[in-house]
Amino acid sequence: MMMPLLPEVPVADKAAAVDAVAAIAVEFGRDDLANRLVVAAARVRRPATIVCVVGEFKQGKSSLINAMLGLDVCPVDDDIATSATTLLRFGDEPSVVVRRRRGDGVTVERVDPATLADWVTEGGNPDNSRGVERVDITLPHPLLANGLVIVDTPGMGGLGAGHAAATLSFLPFADGLIFVSDASSELSAPEVEFLASATGLCPNVVFALAKIDLYPSWRRIETINARLLHDQADAPVVVPVSSVLTPTGSELPDEKLVEMSGVATLLARIDSQIVSPAKAVAAQRALHEALGAVRQMKSALETELDVLDNPSHLAEIVARLTESTAHLEQLRGPGARWSIVVADRLSDLSSNTGHQFRGAMRSVSRDIEAGIELLKTPDDWDQLARQLQTSVADAVTKVFVEIEGGAQSTRHAVVDLIGEDSGDDLSASTRSVQVELASMWTSRGIDALGKRGTRQLSSALVGLRGAQGGIMMFGMMATFLPAGAAALLMSNPITISIGAAFAGVQLADARKRKIAQRRQQARSNVRQFLDDVQFAVGNEIGDALRDVQRSIRDEFTGRISELLRTYAETAQTAQRAATEHGEFAQQRVVALGASLERLSLAERSLARSSAE
Repeated sequence: MMMPLLPEVPVADKAAAVDAVAAIAVEFGRDDLANRLVVAAARVRRPATIVCVVGEFKQGKSSLINAMLGLDVCPVDDDIATSATTLLRFGDEPSVVVRRRRGDGVTVERVDPATLADWVTEGGNPDNSRGVERVDITLPHPLLANGLVIVDTPGMGGLGAGHAAATLSFLPFADGLIFVSDASSELSAPEVEFLASATGLCPNVVFALAKIDLYPSWRRIETINARLLHDQADAPVVVPVSSVLTPTGSELPDEKLVEMSGVATLLARIDSQIVSPAKAVAAQRALHEALGAVRQMKSALETELDVLDNPSHLAEIVARLTESTAHLEQLRGPGARWSIVVADRLSDLSSNTGHQFRGAMRSVSRDIEAGIELLKTPDDWDQLARQLQTSVADAVTKVFVEIEGGAQSTRHAVVDLIGEDSGDDLSASTRSVQVELASMWTSRGIDALGKRGTRQLSSALVGLRGAQGGIMMFGMMATFLPAGAAALLMSNPITISIGAAFAGVQLADARKRKIAQRRQQARSNVRQFLDDVQFAVGNEIGDALRDVQRSIRDEFTGRISELLRTYAETAQTAQRAATEHGEFAQQRVVALGASLERLSLAERSLARSSAE
């Protein structure tokens, strides 16, 4: 079967330019610079681009992903639905890795790809009884070869339940979103509300109007949806798609059917709106790193040439290099200013985010408690639970966005400080704090009896018991009356009315008890959920901050080590150059001139490419 691919985009010249600088670094014996540039060029060719596919249950999300890949990867069936988040990424060999919670810990295990449905579907894993947090699938597929990571999310059942909350929390760290809704009807109010929230967190949103092959009036639905989204800022473009026409057209083969499916249009939109911008960001960073490497190598050669032309400058040059090396050694030590700055800033960030999150949780708790006081029915609880999860998701999102902003601010501060101390231009990398929050909401109800029919039967039995009690009471009273009066009393409609009154009293009392029980159960559910969230998010905050600290430490320690090597080797070549004389010195001057010209050309080319 033919597989639809992203539009063919030639590898950017920027990646080739970085590769060229890496090759020059190898020639000059700077394997440390070359290794870093090889990684940077790889990021240009395959930037990690995360795209979430979201929507309500049975809208065709998994079928659409299969159509995009041209493979039956995600399980699809009328009776099952995706129950766990699934990540599809590139890999040399197909594999499935399951991450799930067991007890107080998390286990990661590799499973047979043939058993995937047992882990990610409602049929194989009802109500996520296996505690699956995520499933990672790797495929040697051309669509994923550019670094695209597709996230298949569980259906969100009204887009206000826990899965929607978890998705909104993840969006600030995703590069794009594919929202799927089928053409059977226009967008619901929760879907419109979700899209408004999603576009605020992740501007790169594509709307896939699915199953157009099943609904002849899909164009009318498309028009209505566009009108519903018209007032939203950055409203997503609607792309009509059919997941059935793509494989059918590929098997016949019929290019017209493949084109009508709209999948190629969707892939083109993903490329232009999500993948290409990610490549552009990676390319700018790689060019900046390559430019810094060229300037380091160029500075070393210029110093050697200066000594060859003016041996009297040796003492001054060596003194300057020695002083710079001493500064860098201080920067590498545990008491370095930049290290203290990182520790202080992250300590403040930890305190601020922790305080912010605890305050948000207290505010959520107060709001929900006020709602519980008015709660009467399970439907009231469903609405309150939706409000609770949405509020918590918003609070969690804000905390981790704050962490990411603080991390970038800290990194830029270190760049300025090290650049000031070392006299070199260091670039700040742009790494995202990857946050993954498992859904901690597990369908907590407030009625022990559960289903509505059972609740109605229970109420009827309470009423019957009340009526029976009232009639029995008056029956006992009748034994003290004359026989005629007793017979009249027991046969009179008044007796039945009295029994009904007693039944009403019993029902009213039972209803009050039931409402009190529901409110108590609701409070218990809220406390448990908020406790779970605060425990899990507290750990996530700590892990995220530690990862940020390690990232900054490793990044800048590596850059300082590169500069130390540059200064040390420059000092050695300068001293060696001072001893050269005659014909060899002249040959070395010519060779250095050629190398400097080569590096200057590379510098100008990189600067020009970076400015484009």
